[in-house]
Amino acid sequence: MTRASNIHVLAAALVAVLLSGCAPEAMNRVGHYTAPRQDIVSVQRVAFLPLANETDHPGTETGLTEELFQTVQACRLFHLLPVPPNVASAAELPNVGTAPMTLADLARLRGALGADGVLTGALTRWQPYPRMQMGLYLRLVDLRTGRVLWAVDHVWDATDEHTQRRLRQFFCRQAGEGTEPFGWELGTVSLRAFQKFVAHEVTQTLPCRPPAKTEVAGGEL
Repeated sequence: MTRASNIHVLAAALVAVLLSGCAPEAMNRVGHYTAPRQDIVSVQRVAFLPLANETDHPGTETGLTEELFQTVQACRLFHLLPVPPNVASAAELPNVGTAPMTLADLARLRGALGADGVLTGALTRWQPYPRMQMGLYLRLVDLRTGRVLWAVDHVWDATDEHTQRRLRQFFCRQAGEGTEPFGWELGTVSLRAFQKFVAHEVTQTLPCRPPAKTEVAGGEL
């Protein structure tokens, strides 16, 4: 087979994969910055402050905070400590949201939380069905140095073709059963389903540890 024929065969195979229901995830299109892995894992205890809400829809950030906590914790890069809203309020912690952190903010957070780092951010945009959109600004800051180790700044639009493709892949691989009768399109109408998708995409920008091997009799899986 000639080289040209090989190229045609590979191209045809790629088209078939992309058209299938469970195609591999599209190239990550989420706007983000990620420091080297060794810098990220140097923070052993990270406090996760509840997301601020910079939209006109109060309460929308709560579900996203919960979903992000679960997905980031599953990465096993550091010990993630949830900080409930009432605790953050009682401790008079700075609600930084998308604002820059001052040295005073860093000192107060480190002293109050007893952590090496803080994960904080804000819901920057929310628009419900029929044109569901969600904007998120998130950053992991080393409280010892003030350095940003990980940041995400992105808007997801459920009507965008590329976003819909990734939604289809996510629900095919991650969500499994329980999405009928909508199927993957549940993510274009359901707030919580869309929050799960956003949290998944956000965490995909982290250098997560591989799943731990499961020991069984006679060896490992």
